[in-house]
Amino acid sequence: MPDHKNMNAETSERVKEILDVVMSYARLDFTKKTGITGTHDTLDAISSGVNMLGEELETSIISLKEKEKLLKEIHHRVKNNLQIVSSLLRLQSEKVLDKKYLDLIMVSQNRITSMALVHEMLYSTQSLGRIEMKEYIERLTQSVYQSFFKPGLCVEFRYDIDRQLFFDIDHLVPIGLILNEIISNSLKYAFPDNKGWISISLHRSEYTCYLNVKDNGKGLPDSFQIERDGHLGLQLIHMLSEQLNGTVEIDGKKGVSYTIIFTRHDAKATHIYC
Repeated sequence: MPDHKNMNAETSERVKEILDVVMSYARLDFTKKTGITGTHDTLDAISSGVNMLGEELETSIISLKEKEKLLKEIHHRVKNNLQIVSSLLRLQSEKVLDKKYLDLIMVSQNRITSMALVHEMLYSTQSLGRIEMKEYIERLTQSVYQSFFKPGLCVEFRYDIDRQLFFDIDHLVPIGLILNEIISNSLKYAFPDNKGWISISLHRSEYTCYLNVKDNGKGLPDSFQIERDGHLGLQLIHMLSEQLNGTVEIDGKKGVSYTIIFTRHDAKATHIYC
């Protein structure tokens, strides 16, 4: 007569062993395997399935790590190539005496820097798909400020940015370029006495994001019309906002304020994280 007590104890031990192995897989430890008794019972079938699952998961994890390593290397190389282009522009600027062309070279360098910073942060971050916006914006604004710095310049940056707001590269590049254009315009034109502040706020509501950049400078002339007086930088801001599926509003009274309202590219993709 079979000893049901011993059979139940043996079954419990086998079930516990299977659960322990499954838990080790959850910790990404694939060294453990479940035992096969050779009785070809249900638990043997489950054990065999668990072992096969472990092998598939291990292969997938290795493949994923290889892809992450490759993506990091790509971001690293793109960043280096962009920095080379920026260095070439800087060398070229040393041979240029015309201030108009020097300004164009500096603007181009800043645009390249805003893109290179995206790839630098994606290379160094743990998550290749997203970057925290607060850190990116703070680093970008300081970079632009340094490029315009001159004796007597004293412009304060004020930030109001949701800390738990992350974007992917499809959003980061246009946002970085938009910020570069707006901040450059403020530093060039807004402060006749070289003193003032620039505030940057970025918040989200559901799938809509609100980016506002404002300075307390001299503002725009009453007769200013974007269609007639807008330069390439303003055209670029509008074009990049459209790329974000967004709109731009500009208020030139009591300083200049830019409000960009945009949504993620489609309702199913997870481009915005919280």
